[in-house]
Amino acid sequence: MKNLGQLYNTFSIVGFDPNTGNLGVAVATKYIAVGSSVPFAIPEIGAIAVQAYANPLLGPQGMELLSQGMSPDKVIETLIEKDSGFEYRQLGIVDSKGRAQSYTGSKCEDWAGGLIGPNCSAQGNMLIGEKTVSAMIDWFVSHNGNLADRLIGSLIEGERVGGDKRGRQSSALVVASPKNGLAIYNNNLIDLRVDSHPNPCQRLKELLNEYYDIQLKTHKNDFLPLTDEIIKDIQLALYRLGRYTDDFTGNYNKQTRISLWNFCVSENQKNRWSEENSIDPKLLDYLIKVSQS
Repeated sequence: MKNLGQLYNTFSIVGFDPNTGNLGVAVATKYIAVGSSVPFAIPEIGAIAVQAYANPLLGPQGMELLSQGMSPDKVIETLIEKDSGFEYRQLGIVDSKGRAQSYTGSKCEDWAGGLIGPNCSAQGNMLIGEKTVSAMIDWFVSHNGNLADRLIGSLIEGERVGGDKRGRQSSALVVASPKNGLAIYNNNLIDLRVDSHPNPCQRLKELLNEYYDIQLKTHKNDFLPLTDEIIKDIQLALYRLGRYTDDFTGNYNKQTRISLWNFCVSENQKNRWSEENSIDPKLLDYLIKVSQS
């Protein structure tokens, strides 16, 4: 057999959130580092999963076609016309208008196929059966909330009903946002990978929660005023961490303030700092959780 690219017998969900404009892909497989070649997402353009015998060039090529206004079904038609290995490919695409399409080549390994739903596409190969992709679609369209949470929830549901029939090893999540993106070149809002793990989908969900702990900002109106009881909780937590040595006075004294700031610096929580007599509730929860671990 000619060299067709890396084989990713896998399942994925590609989705769009019309409320935020976010686009993303969640994917899992029984193979190492699925995030290195399968998921692609660009703000205000689209999201693509490239799998089976994955040709990672199809991701950027597909994005370029989407950026020209081409529909997902036309993008797939154009890509496979130029790809000598198209019978071994599998693609899932959704654009920034919510239009979705899935393609499965005739020589992808059974079970292989895909389904589309409102603002989403699910596909997989070497699966136990169609119920994996249908379950992912059903879960996605029946749940609200963050796109990232919906994508991972769909992925976990697909795994629950079958998933990759060989087992589990890696997973990945990419979500791109037209606003609130991180200050990095590709403007991805979220780019998380589990390269090898006994339970990669669950670990991916844990990583997303860790991401929320660090990156998601709380509106200033939701900050808590520093009452005596909250300050005592802060002082106790900092004491347990060896960062505070004074009495638990309930006063927001200089040592408490400096110790809390140093904790924010060392734990990547500086974006939760307040110069006023208030505290981000997520910072407070995180501080207490770390002090009790």
